Amino acid sequence: MSFADIRDQEIALRLLRNFLEHERVPNGLLFWGPGGVGKNLAAMEFGQCVTCRKIDHGNHPDIRVLAPKDKSRLIKKEEIDEVNEFASLRPFESQWRIFIMHDAERMNPTAQNHFLKTLEEPPGRSLFILLSEHPRMMLPTIRSRCQAVRFRALRRETVSELLRRDRDLPQDLADSIAEIAEGQMSRAIDLVDSEKRQVALSLVDRLASGDDPVEMAEE
Repeated sequence: MSFADIRDQEIALRLLRNFLEHERVPNGLLFWGPGGVGKNLAAMEFGQCVTCRKIDHGNHPDIRVLAPKDKSRLIKKEEIDEVNEFASLRPFESQWRIFIMHDAERMNPTAQNHFLKTLEEPPGRSLFILLSEHPRMMLPTIRSRCQAVRFRALRRETVSELLRRDRDLPQDLADSIAEIAEGQMSRAIDLVDSEKRQVALSLVDRLASGDDPVEMAEE
């Protein structure tokens, strides 16, 4: 396991490697921290290591990825019921069933209570990896039954480097956008790729004029 594409998360990766090296993988993991810093990539690579098979195309039969749907942006009880049913089955190809849940705090209260029952008595070798920017929105009992793995904001230099590599930006522009992005690669990419690009260029001009980047990020 290399986690080669995950940057600035040495403490989190050391903890994950330790789980694997000692073969003590907990049934529940909570990857928490800002968006766009590597939580999802770490979850996919960790799942790959546990199942010993690539899951790059999202078609591993023993892995399920869950995320909020429709306009409500909620994970509902019916979806958790499907997770619980799938977890009760024997794995198809590996020794584990793995569930990666994006924005886990978006489970509605009923869904959280149903999910808690599964966490309390996980069926077989089931691994639940919850990804969250706001873990305190989840029940304390869910958080307490998961091993928390904290992901921190990326260094500004890292965001700038990745923007130059992946979007071929000049260094001065990449540095300025990295300053505004506050360590979140997803925010930086959004500024570059969307209609917000002109906003980003305006913010760059403001930075050059001496405006405070912290105040700008809060606007």
